[in-house]
Amino acid sequence: MKTRILIRCQPGDIIVELDEGKAPKTCANFIAYMQAGAYEETSFFRIVTPQHNMDDPERQIAVIQGGPKFNLKGHDPNLSLFHLDHEPTTETGISHNDGTISMGRFAPGETYGGFFFCIGKQPALDYGGARFPDKLGAAAFGKVAEGLDILYQIYNKADSSEFLANEIPIFTVVPLNN
Repeated sequence: MKTRILIRCQPGDIIVELDEGKAPKTCANFIAYMQAGAYEETSFFRIVTPQHNMDDPERQIAVIQGGPKFNLKGHDPNLSLFHLDHEPTTETGISHNDGTISMGRFAPGETYGGFFFCIGKQPALDYGGARFPDKLGAAAFGKVAEGLDILYQIYNKADSSEFLANEIPIFTVVPLNN
């Protein structure tokens, strides 16, 4: 089963296809955050380019992150609505390729509700990749079905810092009638 989600943001609409057949736990988590209103009137607040993570080429990623914010000291416990049973890419078969949506995390099983989109292939985020010290990777759970051009417009607004001075508003995240 593939649920389609509309992300309406300032540059335009992005339609995401969630793969509930391959990543049922992560999709259920994302949908629960969506139904709780956690994504309403949030933003794309972080754009990571290779220039932002030059310290270790093995850990480099290119992503756009949105939804509830976090701080580097940890996440806001009020946003930890749901426990995420971590579904690594070895379980789902969903790799971090161009347009893949994945759930933000700190430790496995811990999410604050944030999500990110991959720009290009991002093997450092897959199981065994170097981005996370535990090598479990992030939990990919779908892909952009329409609006990849909007995603690239957002990516091209990267700042000198990975955290944007001018965040890109997300107005709403809602399911589409299938």
